Amino acid sequence: MITIANTLQLHEITLDDFSELNELMEDIYPPAYKHLWKNEDCNWYLTKCYSFSNLKEELQENEAKYFFVIDNSKKIGILRFIFNHPLKEFSKESSTYLHRIYLAQEAQGKGIAQQLFHWVEKEAKGKNNHHIWLEVMDTQKQALKFYKKLGFKEIAQKHLEFNRLHEHLRGMFILLKDLA
Repeated sequence: MITIANTLQLHEITLDDFSELNELMEDIYPPAYKHLWKNEDCNWYLTKCYSFSNLKEELQENEAKYFFVIDNSKKIGILRFIFNHPLKEFSKESSTYLHRIYLAQEAQGKGIAQQLFHWVEKEAKGKNNHHIWLEVMDTQKQALKFYKKLGFKEIAQKHLEFNRLHEHLRGMFILLKDLA
């Protein structure tokens, strides 16, 4: 268990946590993202990203860290990042890829994400990584505002090819923050 602040902790996810991870993401993901999916059916995505085989693969990836976010002894989200994962098109320098950060709606707006980002930034610097980068849906205005407030800059766009997503909601931004 890693303590970030008084009531905020991280618990490393293992294969034994598969069922609990699935249950948590079934609670967290749909309220924030179901509008992106045709018929508001995001089950395909949840199954793809949180299957046992995908979890096993992600846990074996070099330099990857995967955690439950715990506040006041309650699991409220997940955090996954990968050290030394450069954004090839933009920098050959060592970078940390923030792959997933999801928090339950009731945990948002309380400074938890900001504390997590500051901790990840400190850890990335400790690994001599020069940047943190992430991908965010271009329609997630609140998330974009938050990331930009933390010092992330928009450096590229991409378009997801998931046919189950509404065509006009497939855009993503790639954001980068210098750690110098």
